[in-house]
Amino acid sequence: MAAAIFNSLAAEKGLDYVAESAGVAAVGDRPASANAIKAMAELGIDLSSHRTRFLPALDLNEYSLFVALNDEHADILRSIGIPDHLLRLLRRAPNPDDIYDLRQGIVDPYGGDINAYRKCRDEIIGAVKMLIATL
Repeated sequence: MAAAIFNSLAAEKGLDYVAESAGVAAVGDRPASANAIKAMAELGIDLSSHRTRFLPALDLNEYSLFVALNDEHADILRSIGIPDHLLRLLRRAPNPDDIYDLRQGIVDPYGGDINAYRKCRDEIIGAVKMLIATL
């Protein structure tokens, strides 16, 4: 969802950036989950042709920036040799309704219901907007 949201927002702003998606624990060449497809379709973004890719199987030298959705993913990227200067962490906006919610990373909704995917999608939108502002 993050790559598709990034690409949609970057295109709206006329930016010449393209995001690709790959996971550190993803089994390669699988479709997006049904709930991810539904949550993104609500925004008019089609994920039906998305296929998963396993990041360590890619030539990492072809990429100029790596973006993680939470601290755990960032640590995994560092462990496979991604240097800090090529790594960004998407940070979600604080939850004003829960002052005790100190998490900043975006929780993977995998296996959750449609509402979990919507919440994740909306957190990603805010975080990607902040990322784009820094590019």
